[in-house]
Amino acid sequence: MTQPAVQRTNPVRAHPWISATIALLIFGCIFCTLYVPIYASITPKAGDFPFFYFYLLAYMPVVAIALWIVMQLQKRLGVDGTDSGEEGK
Repeated sequence: MTQPAVQRTNPVRAHPWISATIALLIFGCIFCTLYVPIYASITPKAGDFPFFYFYLLAYMPVVAIALWIVMQLQKRLGVDGTDSGEEGK
């Protein structure tokens, strides 16, 4: 006896605003790291640090918080990272 096929909904299609927020957060983290003119200057200085070092020291906690938010949103989507195509094996 075969079991009836369960039609699964795509979590991205089911929650487009959450998916767009995840994409924007990840894109923002990557863009602010790779777009060098944001931080490629010696001035202004923050204490004894040139702006480049201050930017990196301040940016790493921001990225950590943004990626934590992404993980929380992925939990809300129900995406667990496992391949559901191989059930019953």
